[in-house]
Amino acid sequence: MFKEEKDFIENLNSVRRISTSFVIASATVKKARNGKDYLEFSLTDKSGQITARMFPNRNAHEIYDTINEKCIYQINGVVDEFPRNSQNFSIKIDDLQALEEDYYQLDDFIRTSSKDREELLDEIKNTVEEMENIYLKNLLNSFFTDPEFTQEFCTAPSAKVYHHNYVGGLLEHSVEVLQICRTMCHIFPQLDQDLLYTGAILHDVGKLKAYDYDLISIDISNEGKLLDHLFISAEMVKEKINILDMDMPEELQTQVLHLILSHHGAVRNGWGSPVDPKTPEAIALHHADDLDAKVKGSIQK
Repeated sequence: MFKEEKDFIENLNSVRRISTSFVIASATVKKARNGKDYLEFSLTDKSGQITARMFPNRNAHEIYDTINEKCIYQINGVVDEFPRNSQNFSIKIDDLQALEEDYYQLDDFIRTSSKDREELLDEIKNTVEEMENIYLKNLLNSFFTDPEFTQEFCTAPSAKVYHHNYVGGLLEHSVEVLQICRTMCHIFPQLDQDLLYTGAILHDVGKLKAYDYDLISIDISNEGKLLDHLFISAEMVKEKINILDMDMPEELQTQVLHLILSHHGAVRNGWGSPVDPKTPEAIALHHADDLDAKVKGSIQK
């Protein structure tokens, strides 16, 4: 099917006609000064948000009843600037129509990782394949041979605001932390490589449950608010270990869970860790995670 060349909101900075697609984030019926009803919309794409208004010849409430918020619509109308020379642009809509998936590119409406997700996933799988610790290898394979889990892991965001807050952000962040840890293992060969890599890959796995996201927003889920992703991550890993019933040594289980629970650093920082990093691998993972988050957060500003 034909997909239009998208006209992004960030480029709507001149008075002109447009025919392009947006997400309708919200719609309301309002009353104009002449007493007639009109519709006001908040439209979004991955580049921003813009207000739009529609002054229909027919009943505004009837049109409103047909609108599905958080869906993508073809919008035909005029970009208007009011007051003149104010750089305050909005859209006057002539007509709109809901679009089927064949007629748009989803990446136009929600921010996504700029990195190739298949290549990132391959790096994780290759890392697991090269592991010598059979317990850690089996643990990771139990996650990444599950198609549903893998799909979610590859699309989930890593944060609401601060860093990697877009589709594919969790995968990207996890692999970047893994890459930093790989360098650390070259510098400090005494580190338990398989253990550290396991922590790098799984340290934020709980974000699959800690965030809800759709076409217009990323929000912290109720579970994320009440439990936090560190606890959820540790719980998911512990549950997987129990299901596998592979007699993983208790000391190794404790080491893995310690990596996850301590990766936000010292308790006194107030960043969510219930315990300070106490092993060389936990210290390394914390600093790798912190470095990636802070550098990426600065780049994204």
